[in-house]
Amino acid sequence: MSTIQETTPASIRPARTRWAGAVAFEATKLASLRSTRIILPLALLGQAALAWLLGSSAQASGENGYDTAMPAPFIAFVSLQLSQLFIAVFAALSITSEYGSGTITTSLQAIPVRFRFLGAKAAVLGSIGFVAGAVLVGAGTLVAAPAAGSYGQFTPGQLATAMLGAGTYLGLLAMMMLGLGALLRSSAGAVTAAFVLLFGLPQVLPLFTVDAVQEAAGYLPTNAAAVLGTAAEQPYGPDTALAVLAAWTVVFLGAGYAALRGRDS
Repeated sequence: MSTIQETTPASIRPARTRWAGAVAFEATKLASLRSTRIILPLALLGQAALAWLLGSSAQASGENGYDTAMPAPFIAFVSLQLSQLFIAVFAALSITSEYGSGTITTSLQAIPVRFRFLGAKAAVLGSIGFVAGAVLVGAGTLVAAPAAGSYGQFTPGQLATAMLGAGTYLGLLAMMMLGLGALLRSSAGAVTAAFVLLFGLPQVLPLFTVDAVQEAAGYLPTNAAAVLGTAAEQPYGPDTALAVLAAWTVVFLGAGYAALRGRDS
């Protein structure tokens, strides 16, 4: 005797099931991308190289009479100025590459609700960014501590602060770049925008003598991240830094979702 198995239409499945399926779908896609296997290891290599360089520089300068002592985890956090770009590019390419190859149509057929599509991708990228940030600072600390010697001494609390701050920052940065990629739909445009946001504006805005411009520069993502990852109290505390990064994320993701919803794939 044969049996008939009924399948529940996707439209009437519980919302939790639909979200779980969307997240699993996006995680599988990202795991299969060549860029995932290339960019993330490059980020780790770049982090280790810069952490060693900054740690060695701190020790050399300290031995020459300069006050360069800095906890090794904070040296590792500063080293994110290079590896953050790899995470930003990885996140932007996760959606711009779909537009470039035309697979965005297949993705939207699999997850037709565009809010769920972007939200699932943001959840996966945010998780990857968080883990990557913690791992990068942890690995950077292992390199920076012996390179800096006595000038890089640190406490477990400082290590935890730096790892948590780095994870939070890179998780939010990945979601920012996802939104930017959805907005621009161009890999070249998204990568260029990432350069401007992470390197261009932090270097250019402080050159202006207008107080309002210099104050605004302090609220750029990279400057807010520095406060968050080192628990600094100036120019504002970690709580404000987290709020600033969250605001940037909401703006970019919101703009990306508006573009995704308002234009054809």
